[in-house]
Amino acid sequence: MIYIKSSTDIELIKKAAAIWKQIRAMLIRNTKPGVSLISLDEKVADLVEKLGASCSFYQYNNFPKHLCISVNDELIHGIPRNYIIKSDDLVTFDLGITYKNHICDAAFTIHVDPKTDAPQKISDVTLKALMAAIDVIRPGNYIGDISATIERVAKSYGYYVIKDFGGHGCGNYLHEDPIILSYGKPHTGVKIFKGMTFCIEPMLMTDSDAYYIDPKDKWTVKSKNHKLTCQWEHMVLVTSDGCEILTGDT
Repeated sequence: MIYIKSSTDIELIKKAAAIWKQIRAMLIRNTKPGVSLISLDEKVADLVEKLGASCSFYQYNNFPKHLCISVNDELIHGIPRNYIIKSDDLVTFDLGITYKNHICDAAFTIHVDPKTDAPQKISDVTLKALMAAIDVIRPGNYIGDISATIERVAKSYGYYVIKDFGGHGCGNYLHEDPIILSYGKPHTGVKIFKGMTFCIEPMLMTDSDAYYIDPKDKWTVKSKNHKLTCQWEHMVLVTSDGCEILTGDT
């Protein structure tokens, strides 16, 4: 179901987004070589509780941790574990914040202590695809316009997009309609209206879109060729003449 958000919904979603930004700032400060993923998960849980919110992903469909942390060939849904971050790792944090039954969901990627160019390149292109997609969001356009833009940017740099996962509506619930894939045709799909809130999340892969789900944890989506992958995600509010990025830098 697609929800057009009320003024009260929007106010509470923005408060959830403000908390999300505080968590992002903490993770950026603390993500460095020698740090374990599980320690970052614990820091997130502690800070979110102190800020009067909760982690949307915790126990969602039995997900065991508080956020997703995916490293290098892990595209999405990585479960924080005892892995120790190394120089040149590409680390994606995907976090949902629930505040008074309203939700903010977004993701960002850090190239830790860079030593080579490839991790930063795929991160830069994924972010470029995200921002290009956001530029086409306005009332009267279509979800297909967003999807086609992501695919166009990814292909122009030689990357592949995953076909079976995508962005989504969000705000009153963690996952709402519409689904927003990273590929599609312009002027197709759901029409965009003022008051929609949704998450745009391009997911790029190197040399192939083939993936598998880790058979041990049954969550982590990995590239079959074990080459670099990347995800970036912003949550946006559709306005009368465009959109507002709720998880932007300010």
